[in-house]
Amino acid sequence: MSKLSYRTKGNANPQGRERVYFACHPDDFGAYFEPICADIFATQNCAIFYNSEPGTPWTEEAMELEMGRMQLIVIPVTSKFLYKPNEAREVEFAYAIAHHIPILPLMQESGIESEFNRICGDLQFLDKNASFSDATALPYAQKLERFLKSVLLGDELAEKVRGAFDAYIFLSYRKKDRKYAQELMKLIHQNDFCRDIAIWYDEFLVPGENFNDAIADAMTKSDLFTFVVTPSLLEPNNYVMTIEYPEARKAGKPILPAEMVRTDQSKLGRDFEDIPVPTDAHDAPALSEALLDNLRGIAIDENNTDPRHNFFIGLAYLGGIDVETDHNRAVGLITSAAEQNLPEAMGKLADMYKNGEGVERNYETSAQWLDRLAGYWEKRFEETGAEQEGIEFFEALKTAGKAWNDMDRLPFAREDFQKLLDLAEKMEKQFGGIVYQRKLSIAYEMLGNLMQKFHENSAAMGFHHLSLRISKQIADETNTLEARSDLALGYRNMGVICFKCNQMSDAKDAFEKSVALREQLADETGAVEYRRALSVSYNGLGDVYISEGNTAQAKALYEKGLAIREQIFGETNSLRSRRDLTVSYSNLGRICTNEGDMTGAKSWYEKSTAIREQLAEETRSVKSRDDLARSYAILGWICEKEGKKPEAKRWYMKELELREPLTAEVGTPDFYEDLAICCCNASLAENDHVECDLLLRSEAIFSALVETFPKETRYAESLQSVRVVVDYLSGDSQTD
Repeated sequence: MSKLSYRTKGNANPQGRERVYFACHPDDFGAYFEPICADIFATQNCAIFYNSEPGTPWTEEAMELEMGRMQLIVIPVTSKFLYKPNEAREVEFAYAIAHHIPILPLMQESGIESEFNRICGDLQFLDKNASFSDATALPYAQKLERFLKSVLLGDELAEKVRGAFDAYIFLSYRKKDRKYAQELMKLIHQNDFCRDIAIWYDEFLVPGENFNDAIADAMTKSDLFTFVVTPSLLEPNNYVMTIEYPEARKAGKPILPAEMVRTDQSKLGRDFEDIPVPTDAHDAPALSEALLDNLRGIAIDENNTDPRHNFFIGLAYLGGIDVETDHNRAVGLITSAAEQNLPEAMGKLADMYKNGEGVERNYETSAQWLDRLAGYWEKRFEETGAEQEGIEFFEALKTAGKAWNDMDRLPFAREDFQKLLDLAEKMEKQFGGIVYQRKLSIAYEMLGNLMQKFHENSAAMGFHHLSLRISKQIADETNTLEARSDLALGYRNMGVICFKCNQMSDAKDAFEKSVALREQLADETGAVEYRRALSVSYNGLGDVYISEGNTAQAKALYEKGLAIREQIFGETNSLRSRRDLTVSYSNLGRICTNEGDMTGAKSWYEKSTAIREQLAEETRSVKSRDDLARSYAILGWICEKEGKKPEAKRWYMKELELREPLTAEVGTPDFYEDLAICCCNASLAENDHVECDLLLRSEAIFSALVETFPKETRYAESLQSVRVVVDYLSGDSQTD
């Protein structure tokens, strides 16, 4: 008995629809199942299955029969899914990874992104609440639609796939014999001449259901009726005996009984009138001969070499569309079509390697196929100069460059983004118009962001300036929401790069313009993302005022940002909104320290620390624990300034309790540096008691960092400072 139930659009029959499985922590089902179904059904006419018996463990056979036929696993990612024991993560997710079934993680909480990747691997996810981070960012609904179309075929393409088959076999079986039916499908397709023959495999109807239109249509278009022979066929009044077999005889279909389990032949002859002698399905030559005899006269193309035909048949085996799922055969067929320069096949292979669909996930191979696809469209555009082919070339280059950039393969990203810029300039001159001006702005922005990764800040500033100039022109001409949002982001990008280059006057001007635009957008839309973006710009402008020593103006801006974030927290209570609050509280604490108000600073940092303790306990993420350690460090520093050495010592030791396991877990130079500083602070917190062991440990860490990174002067300077104290305490100092 299946433990799965399903939901379809309009409560339609799931027969023939692609299969999506919804996996989650049981406590999350009520909150997320219906909304996610609605989002998926907005673009896909699929069947969404879920575990209706979450307390019943999966059996190995049930996993193969049920989960093995899913085309996609959708997971709402929450703290409960990550941190509490649950079958969805421990069994269903693990099965999908092992069997190369695509997984779509939908992030439901902020602040757990890095922990998701740590626990579940480097899967890319969609975040409905993600911020607007660049001009190329798509709304969540479009991202979801794009992903679903990359995995699920949709009705139109599925019909093309079904139209590529040379013939159809109607496969009849008792529902209790479903595993034998799946085995028989594989045995049939082991014959090369049957590769392009589909099998109508009715897995949803149950015994006793009326002979409906779906079965009638399948019977009509089928060229052969075969059925699974086991002793269960001899049970009286079963569906095969009373409905399907008589209808096949009535329709005059060739009939091939395939014996999967030894069955009494005389009783079969009694219950199935004029039944042919069953063929032993496990006797490969006998089954092959029987199939050839029954399909003789049907147009069978053995290994058709047309790339589009092979692409469609490959998609069929990839998704189990009227054939069994066979990833090896699917990948071979689709790769063959891609190597013959079929663009749809190249794009599909890129998606398959990116999503782990039928293959081991490999982002580099995905990017390589994207580059090859871009090369195809480049050649087509050079040959024809057609606008649509130029657009295809632009999108392929942009996607490939982003893929390399996400992997930090920066030289490859730089090459693609430079080509993107060259193409955008050419298309803007050739076709003109706002659409191509925006593409040019996007190319400049992407190169600007990339140059910052290369630490080429001057070049980055130049690209961002060019992007900003175009965004301003488009906004002046159109005044659309999109154009003004692009412009606000452009000003914010300029503010960030000018701040990095210590050009504070220009940074201030850019942040002020970003603030003005985002205030308008927030007022007009009221949307959380526009309001949060405004708080980010307030903070950026506040940082500029801090650098100028204008703490009063900085404080006013930080308070504005805090007011927005408190409002968003009240509306959403999300992890991200709580984390945003800690940043605002810390900013205001920094203002107080600059003003010498240690009591006020301590109050703000304690508020920030209280939330960070909750976040660290809930998520256990590296980010949340590192943030908490930093809060403990600043509270220790404040207590030192107040002359409260014992209290400072307690805060530093709390930091040390976090720093030690974090450093062991992460192991990067920055974490070792933080640990060394923490050891030094904790050792010197009380004048009357210096813990030499901690101080010596700090010295050892800095020594190792200097040896490993001799060009990093700050490590050498820190080491020297620690050694002065060590020498003094050991009596080797020559000075007072």
